[in-house]
Amino acid sequence: MTGEWEDGAGVEEGPVFGAIPWLKTLLLSYQNIKKVSSRHFACLYNLQHLSLMYNHISTIEDGAFQHMSRQKTLNLGHNKISVLGAQHFVGLYSLETLVIEENPLMTIEPQSFVSLRSIKEVTLGVLNFPSPESLEIQLNLTNVFGGIPENLTYLSISSGRRPMTLIIGGNDVPNTALTLYPHLDIMFHNLTRLENLTLAHCWIHSLEKDLSKDLQSQRVLYLLIDNEFSVSESFFDRLRSLSYLIMDEPCLACSCDNAWLSDWVKQQRQVQVYLSKAIVCKNEDGIQSLSKYTHAHCFMDLEFLFFVSTSLVLLLFMLVVLLYKLAGEYLLAFFYIARGWVEEAMRRNKRGRYQFDAFVSYCGQDECWVVEELLPNLEQRGPPFLRLCLHARDFQPGKDIMENITDSLYRSRRTLCLVSRNFLRSNQCSLEMQLATHRLLTERRDILILVFLEKIPSRQLSAHHRLAWLVKTRTYINWPQDPTQREAFWDRLWAKLAAQV
Repeated sequence: MTGEWEDGAGVEEGPVFGAIPWLKTLLLSYQNIKKVSSRHFACLYNLQHLSLMYNHISTIEDGAFQHMSRQKTLNLGHNKISVLGAQHFVGLYSLETLVIEENPLMTIEPQSFVSLRSIKEVTLGVLNFPSPESLEIQLNLTNVFGGIPENLTYLSISSGRRPMTLIIGGNDVPNTALTLYPHLDIMFHNLTRLENLTLAHCWIHSLEKDLSKDLQSQRVLYLLIDNEFSVSESFFDRLRSLSYLIMDEPCLACSCDNAWLSDWVKQQRQVQVYLSKAIVCKNEDGIQSLSKYTHAHCFMDLEFLFFVSTSLVLLLFMLVVLLYKLAGEYLLAFFYIARGWVEEAMRRNKRGRYQFDAFVSYCGQDECWVVEELLPNLEQRGPPFLRLCLHARDFQPGKDIMENITDSLYRSRRTLCLVSRNFLRSNQCSLEMQLATHRLLTERRDILILVFLEKIPSRQLSAHHRLAWLVKTRTYINWPQDPTQREAFWDRLWAKLAAQV
């Protein structure tokens, strides 16, 4: 399409386009268009994307786009538009992207973008506002948008080489609620050259590090926040160029998260901090001094803290020494038992988890009986052939005795105790009996077998509580003195050991 759209070009009456309901995208670049009026697009009510780039548009009539309620993108870049009026974009309720860059913009009237309820991206480009008294450009975004658009995530504005002041809020918009803005954390992103920031009469819950992410050129920060708020310590970490912090009537939330601020204000040397009054905080109990609140709720007296910690350390040391003195052997046994439980649990779901059929607990004086009688009648009888664990043969050299006993005990399906008077006098046998009893009580299976090699009086057994209890509660086997009964003894013992637990 070519030609000039302006009054006197033969298109004064009726729309430029007839009704084209199927048209979604229209590109009108390089068409020498000078003026946009409401009749030009009156019948393109389903249009979603319109580009008017690289024309000579200097005038936009009020309501020029009022019939384009489905419009998503509008590109007016590279034209001669100097004024954006309050009625120019009426009706663009679905517009998401607006591009007006490369225009000699000198005036943006209040409420110019108030109809852009769905706007996400706005590119204004370089502003050429006249400033007879100062070179500084001022733009009140709240007046232009009629508030803070909740979907706005991208705003590109440049003042060229001139300084610029962006205002959010104003006298006619008191108590600007930044807390309602869903993208507050990115509001100041990419403002790497911003030097002065004023947050006055606005509502904000917390100043977090995401807000100051790109404010490395920030020199002056003025805070006059009407509600109680919190300040993250990391918020100031990004403000490397900050020279002046002005806090007007600061009222923070009573929280230990703000406890650092009082000391930071006093100790700060790089930043000059001006307070209109002492920092206070507010909670359900009312307003109180932040310093007093933090000392009452957030800090412990160092002397008291040292006293408590030292007392606890000494008490713990005394307790460890006392336990070791009174129950050192039991504690060591408990450690190995606990480790055995863990290893048993790890082996429980594995096939063939036992290496031995029985762990044999006996004293050294009975070793001849073990070698001459026990091994031939149990390991050489079968099938199945039994595998016995003997400390003289199967313990690992150089390994701790307690660890050897525990490992062998839990790698064996059962424990076979050969009880004799020498057995009762042996410390190692006593330890093996203790560990086997703990395993019996824990697993609650028939895993402990007692064989008495000789008759022991009851009064002698009573001194050994565990063994006496086992004799009263479990069946045991006596080694027969009559040789004719020994074959039945071995048959019974072999059958017991060969049976599955």
